[in-house]
Amino acid sequence: MKKVVLLHFFPLFLAAGVMAAGEEVDYSKISEAKSARLNDVVARYIRIYGEPCAIFQVLNPRSGWEVISTKRVCSFGGKSFETDFADAHFEDVSFSSRGAHLTLSLTPLEATGEREVKCFVPIEGGEIDTMVCESTIIH
Repeated sequence: MKKVVLLHFFPLFLAAGVMAAGEEVDYSKISEAKSARLNDVVARYIRIYGEPCAIFQVLNPRSGWEVISTKRVCSFGGKSFETDFADAHFEDVSFSSRGAHLTLSLTPLEATGEREVKCFVPIEGGEIDTMVCESTIIH
């Protein structure tokens, strides 16, 4: 039997590392990707095989698909996906005109159950803002 707890409107903020706009991504190792046009730019979500981080990018289609900005999401609540969780992955990634919507699924190292967090990555113009998470479901 699954235990479900839902906390509404309890903001959680996700610390994310920022890459330089032109920092290289090894596109040959992409395991998952999604993209959408957001007004004058294209937003992209990427996962690289074997890496715990998610990568968000904004591209300018009018300038040879130049990468305007890139943000890596590698932690949640000050804890690293690589060392502080047994598993961390993203699900249900979709885009709206304001940014990326997704579910972050986290399994802590201690046996307390999987946690799903609804998150939003604001994207406006060429800027990617900090991921904001609002509700948690514990299984």
